[in-house]
Amino acid sequence: MIVNNKLMARLLFLLLLTCSLTACFSFGAKDDDETVHYYVIDVDRGAVAANFAKNRVLRLKPIRVTSHFRGENIVFKVGDNEFQPQEMHEFFSSPDEMLTAQLRRWLQKTGLFSLVIVDDTQPADMELEVAVTALYAEAREQFSPQAILEMQFFLTSVDNESSKVLFQTGLRIDIDIEKTTPALTVKGWNIGLKELLFTLEDDFSGYFSKRSPQ
Repeated sequence: MIVNNKLMARLLFLLLLTCSLTACFSFGAKDDDETVHYYVIDVDRGAVAANFAKNRVLRLKPIRVTSHFRGENIVFKVGDNEFQPQEMHEFFSSPDEMLTAQLRRWLQKTGLFSLVIVDDTQPADMELEVAVTALYAEAREQFSPQAILEMQFFLTSVDNESSKVLFQTGLRIDIDIEKTTPALTVKGWNIGLKELLFTLEDDFSGYFSKRSPQ
């Protein structure tokens, strides 16, 4: 079979051009795995209480997150005693700062306190210390996927001479998620934190209702 030389040359040129363009686009394309994803835990109580307590200023200490979950990456539990940070999936700000801001905003809206502050130099009637002891996603094969959040709360009186524990509680929320991914885990935490804070609000309300009016 006789092939036209000009036609052959043209086909060869087009083939080389196509390969060159493909290589260029492949080289310049950004791999999804190289994209850092940032997440926030953000909840809102909604309406602000109509009435606020008087002479009940609360100082909220910075929330302390246990060392296992204090890092910038979202953490999966992959074994009985094994946790795995998810690279490229990070909190927008540190978990302690983020959760402290969320808790302060929520408590201020409840009306249970006349003011919620974080400044140690300002006077307060009570002080709330909070520890986060679990902040991870369940990723073990033998367990259902869940977003897990556990917090401990310690309310004390503020006195120049001594402090007295007024109220303490520990709350844990296990939220079922469709599968263990960073995005669904954060969505589960948002749901869980909202439930947890409503429960804390009810606990505080019950405690203060038993005390003499402020």
